[in-house]
Amino acid sequence: MNLSALQSPQYRQYMIGNVFGMNANWIMRLVIGWLAWELTKSASFVGLVSFLAYAPVLLGGPFFGVITDRVELRTAMLTVQFTIAGLAILLFSVVALDAMTPGFLAIYALFLGTAFSAYQPIRLTLGPRLVRAERVSSVVTLGALNFNISRLTGPAIAGALIASFGVTITLVVVCILYIPFLIILSRLKPRERNVQVEHLPFWQSMRQGFAFVAADRLIRIAMITTGIFSLVIRASLEVLPIIADGVFARGAAGLGIITAAAGVGAIVASIIQVTAKPPVKGHVPKRALFATLLGAAMTLALGLNESWTVAVILIGVIGFASTLVGINFQAAVQMQLDDHIRGRVMSLWMTVAVGGTALGALAVGMLIEYLGFTVALSGIGVGSLVVFAALLRKIWR
Repeated sequence: MNLSALQSPQYRQYMIGNVFGMNANWIMRLVIGWLAWELTKSASFVGLVSFLAYAPVLLGGPFFGVITDRVELRTAMLTVQFTIAGLAILLFSVVALDAMTPGFLAIYALFLGTAFSAYQPIRLTLGPRLVRAERVSSVVTLGALNFNISRLTGPAIAGALIASFGVTITLVVVCILYIPFLIILSRLKPRERNVQVEHLPFWQSMRQGFAFVAADRLIRIAMITTGIFSLVIRASLEVLPIIADGVFARGAAGLGIITAAAGVGAIVASIIQVTAKPPVKGHVPKRALFATLLGAAMTLALGLNESWTVAVILIGVIGFASTLVGINFQAAVQMQLDDHIRGRVMSLWMTVAVGGTALGALAVGMLIEYLGFTVALSGIGVGSLVVFAALLRKIWR
């Protein structure tokens, strides 16, 4: 089993703290999506809010990647986490005062997205710096398992809390959950970079990251495939409030169920990855390539489906496929990197993965608004099947 990262006491502490932080993040995401739907009942607005929460990664990702390769990691992580916790307190205050408006929520999503765009390259750099270099693939796999368990428990907790106590109490829980993560982060001591290089001017350093990606075939394939998958398939998991309440009229509890279903699929994929052999350095992961076709087929089926029970199952399979794509390609990229370049390259990977999801969520929301759920999702499924089949054929030539 690919569990070698747990031999590091530092990484074990980080994993424990991350359980609290990840659950808080997932609850926050679900609350924001639910507020967007509750305030407007507009599929386009739900897509817009999701886009704004992710869009800063498109511009800020490479910028924060350069900073990550230059700064002391623990200080950077603590700064970003305190900012995210502060934003959670702000959202709680506005909701508690009954002052929430669509305009404020949109601006808030943009600020939160900016904080998360700084968080992502730091997170993807910190884990590998808590273990020896040969255990990096284990860090990716265990991090994904932790992420996806939280993806199940966080939305389930959020749906139950919103349905039983309302959004205000739910946000109190979010604020409390951030506290143990901040305490543990303050105690971590990441190892020094395994390659020491002279710092180039800022923009030249950023260009070096782009050049590294352009020169590595495996990383190029990972970037392109992940970006397209996020744009056309992963985005369907960002408009779940529309599916839960707009299509099936199941309310907040239904939103918790289908979001948790995606989490169950993701956990199954993570367990498969933990028990499988680690990825082979320098090789394109075949599991990820087949998972792109599976995700496209399930999206097509979801668009044509009219049963709530079947919809829950299909969303679970999409979550399964999305996780296999993400874990395998991220591990493949991480294994190609030395510490001195890791922040810049992984920020670019997150830019295409998260940025693709942002653009896709906006587009999917608008397509559902103007074409209807069936036409939008089934069209996306058919188109993506054609694209991924062509990509697989080209990669294996």
